[in-house]
Amino acid sequence: MSGHTTRKLGKTLSFRLRYLEKILRGEKTTTIRKGILQPQSDEVFLESGGQIYGEARVKSLRFTRVSELTKDDALKDGFNSLEDLLDALKEIYPDIKEDDWVTIISLEEITRYSSPVPVNEIKSLKAVDPSLVARLALAYGIDESQIHRVVLAKLALGYTTGKVAEDLGLPEPQVKEILNNYALKLRSKNLLL
Repeated sequence: MSGHTTRKLGKTLSFRLRYLEKILRGEKTTTIRKGILQPQSDEVFLESGGQIYGEARVKSLRFTRVSELTKDDALKDGFNSLEDLLDALKEIYPDIKEDDWVTIISLEEITRYSSPVPVNEIKSLKAVDPSLVARLALAYGIDESQIHRVVLAKLALGYTTGKVAEDLGLPEPQVKEILNNYALKLRSKNLLL
């Protein structure tokens, strides 16, 4: 791989909607990107058309040349044949060549949000204090269920989303989604900047 620059992969993986739907349905567990990519985080947002549809964890990376892709790679990527995969890569990257490097990103722990969230709202939520969101949600009584109240109570006490998930036996992305949903509700009521 000498002579090839490694590009950083941001916190957001963008997809054409038809491919993103396959990921969210579990029919596609990888995404193949042109070049040598290195994720900055093992947790990524799944985006299409300016909307975040969910989150996933990067399980592994494999670097290979286009000419070395296999039928197995195609099946994991949601295609019926290697030819279909190569056609899709040519559609997305018209200048792609047989000897170009690609990164195969394997995803796991895929969480679909109940409804898509605009990218700019997700980015602004990353700076929000989970404990503050939880305290405000409880104070204004906008919690929706017993499990949400328990999640919010633990976050209000300063627990991390990881610790709350571990204590309650929930996937961490689900805890983060609950937190983000309450932050969006508070913001829509002008209770949170």
